[in-house]
Amino acid sequence: MKTLVAVPTSKGGLDDEVHESLVRAETFTLVEFEDGKVKGVKVIENPYKREPYGAGSKVALFLVNLGVNAIISRTDCPKGKMILDSAGVKMVIVDDAIKVGDALKGLR
Repeated sequence: MKTLVAVPTSKGGLDDEVHESLVRAETFTLVEFEDGKVKGVKVIENPYKREPYGAGSKVALFLVNLGVNAIISRTDCPKGKMILDSAGVKMVIVDDAIKVGDALKGLR
């Protein structure tokens, strides 16, 4: 079974830390899992990081359209919650700054 996980980051990659904001992160690190193993890592720019209004809903829709199944974040996405919930996207909230690779260990 394939799973695509999105993690908000500054520069991106498994060694970057989970960004303090889901919506205002510079990038998203996308990690594809298959049968519990990392199959690919891709970094994409967040096109809505400087959006003055409605960024939460736009980011949620953007991630859903990418095929994301789960998000690891330090914050929830209240304005995008309905979009994420209706698409079945699982939210995993981490408390502190943690490296992406370490945060992913909890999903395997």
